[in-house]
Order: sequence, then C-alpha cells, then structure tokens
Amino acid sequence: MFTQQYLREHAERRVRAARAGRAAEPDRTAVTVVLRRFEPTTFARSAVAYALSLPDTLSEPWLRAHTRTVFLSGNPDNLRTRFAFHHVSADGAMAWTLPEDTGEAPPLRRLLRLFPAPALPPLPARIEIPPRAGAGPDLRTARLDVVTTRVSLADYLVHVHHALAEAVLSGLIGAGTGVVLRHLPRLDPAEGPYAMLRAVPDRDAADGRLRACAGVARCGVEGEESEGTWVHLE
Repeated sequence: MFTQQYLREHAERRVRAARAGRAAEPDRTAVTVVLRRFEPTTFARSAVAYALSLPDTLSEPWLRAHTRTVFLSGNPDNLRTRFAFHHVSADGAMAWTLPEDTGEAPPLRRLLRLFPAPALPPLPARIEIPPRAGAGPDLRTARLDVVTTRVSLADYLVHVHHALAEAVLSGLIGAGTGVVLRHLPRLDPAEGPYAMLRAVPDRDAADGRLRACAGVARCGVEGEESEGTWVHLE
C-alpha cells in the first residue's frame, strides 16, 4: 500500500511542476468530450490518438491545466455540422474538441448535459492499445493500471483519460509505444515502480486521505520498468 506521506509529497511536487513559469492565475484550458455511448477499448485508444494529435502550442497549456476534461452526453453525428471536433473515434460514438480557454462556458456545455455517472459496467481484464500505424518502433512499451473498486463510470472516464493524456504529453507514451491497460481492484506498489501515479481524495475517508487510482509504468524489451514518480492530485 502506498503511504499517505508518499502520495502527498509527490502530489505537491506535481502541482509545483505544473505551475513552474506560469502566472499566479490558474490555467482554464480544458477539453470537451461528447459521448453517445461508452466502450472501454474504443475510449482508451481514442484518448491516446487524440493526445498524440495535438500540436505543442495547444498541448502545453492543457498539460499545465492538468489535462482538464469535461465529458458530455450527446451524439457527435448530430453535432458535427454545428461544432468543430478535432478527433472522432473510429465508431463515431465519441468526439473531442481542441483544448480551449473556458473563461465562459463553451456552447457545447450549455447545450449538453454531463455524461451520466452510473456504476462501472463490466470491463475486460486488459485492453491493448497498439502503436499508431506508420510510427517508428519504440523499444519500450507502457502499462496503465486502473483501479475499478469504488469507482463510478464518471470516475473511470476521468482517471483513464487523465492518465493516458498526461502520459502522452509528458513523453511516457509516444506514437510508436504499445500500451497495455489493466483493470485491477487496487494498485500495489510491488507492481511498480510507476513513472506516473494518479492520486485523488478518498471520498469514503473523513480525514482527507488520498487513494491511488491509476499508474503508468514503462517497460523495456526485457521487462525492466523505468524509475520515476509523478503523482497528480485533483
């Protein structure tokens, strides 16, 4: 089990890194995702493809804003003539906008409701995210471990999207990187070391405790895993 001191120390380090060289005012950059339905493999693969497609001029402010994302319920096919989506999933059921300043609620958010937050549906034990077609080979692969205990569907969308997007934008996952996503009851430090660790306040604890919800590890061709820690507190 990760200690609370470990989680808090590295969460604070992540916040300091995001604020480096920035004005005191928080970054309001955010992405909007419209979903007609949820399918875990398509969602994970699309999240990686979207993050890989962003130019640095847009990805850097989004990363500084901790890849803030809002998930809305709607049919992208009915919206594409009115709104410009940067990325649409292969099945057309999910669509992503470019990162934008959200000083005022974007029209999409005024039109649509938040994606519902029911109980997490059954998930496959693992999901394979292949490298992007035509990308140069990457000798290392990545592994994303995601907690499924005490997690709603809305929680799951946030955890997976944050972890994959930040891993791409920080260079842990590249166009040629194959990714394995594993669904686990809890994260075990023995499965690491994790190069990136996502920790959030535990809603079932009254003392402000954190819980680790997702972790990214980089594995070499012979199975060795890279050192490093990156905890994101939100």
